[in-house]
Amino acid sequence: MATLIGLLAEVTDERDSALLYPYAKSIERAGGVPLLLPYVEDAEAVSAFVRLCDGFFFTGGADISPSRYGEDTKPTCGTVQLFRDDLEFRVLDEVLRTSKPILAVCRGAQVVNAALGGTLYQDLPTECPSELLHRQVEERFTPSHEVVIREGTPLYDLVGAARMQANSFHHQAVKVLGEGLCVMAEADDGVIEAFYLEGERYLRAYQWHPERLAHTNGDNHRIFEDFVSACRADK
Repeated sequence: MATLIGLLAEVTDERDSALLYPYAKSIERAGGVPLLLPYVEDAEAVSAFVRLCDGFFFTGGADISPSRYGEDTKPTCGTVQLFRDDLEFRVLDEVLRTSKPILAVCRGAQVVNAALGGTLYQDLPTECPSELLHRQVEERFTPSHEVVIREGTPLYDLVGAARMQANSFHHQAVKVLGEGLCVMAEADDGVIEAFYLEGERYLRAYQWHPERLAHTNGDNHRIFEDFVSACRADK
């Protein structure tokens, strides 16, 4: 039986849904079947989607409204989409009431953190200056820096090494982790790059974009294999 992975995608101001190919391909390559949730407002449609899918992948996109983590919006915050926030926080709330696995990248990781009571840097260059560029100048499918993986974490067990390659396309990042979340990896400047939810349920979040590296980098491909395997096991 197919393992259906629900993907939360970018939404335009006209409420059109758009999913970049690497997101779907990374799931397909790992043995799952990607299924896009378009922008919807009906609560029953959200509930039906959560019931249908075996796991959920929260993808990248616009900044989250700082009101979601109790802050006023600073001038350095980027464009926010309140309607996308509303949809994704509702979906995440319903998924967290189940045991279904969750994978989140970039904005998706920030959604998870804010939903669990954490906070974000609204703009890394002004709030947390660093010589490391978190908005890389390299090509989209090229690693730009490494992350340091903490021993004893699920990512260390998966990769079997203390460092791995990552890319970087963000100006916001986790400031304070939400309830129950634990660091898996950090950049050399201390910015949190990956975290997980302690306990039995599968929740993994990455600040970088492993889907853009998975086709050439085994460590990043294993992130998706591990996720799809967890979704299959939870069925």
